[in-house]
Amino acid sequence: MDQPWMHPELRPYADQLQWLCEAKVEEFRLMGYNSIDVDSFWAYIGTKLSNPVSLHRVVDAILSAKPNDYMTYVTLGALRGDLATPNDVVKRQ
Repeated sequence: MDQPWMHPELRPYADQLQWLCEAKVEEFRLMGYNSIDVDSFWAYIGTKLSNPVSLHRVVDAILSAKPNDYMTYVTLGALRGDLATPNDVVKRQ
């Protein structure tokens, strides 16, 4: 998934999914995780999805995302050399 919300199954719900990701990112920020942005969060969610993509699985992945799991994803990517900064999460895919 290169662009968030552009999968054919998700396109009709793009606005709602974007809002949901923004709300989750804001939740993480309230917990002190200030380096996260919507694009890197979407890249993380993309790694948790399997094909075929369905709306209920995407919503479940977004709502059940935990800061610790996201930070583990970023840390492992940085250790592997896939990521230089948390903002490079999007470039990994």
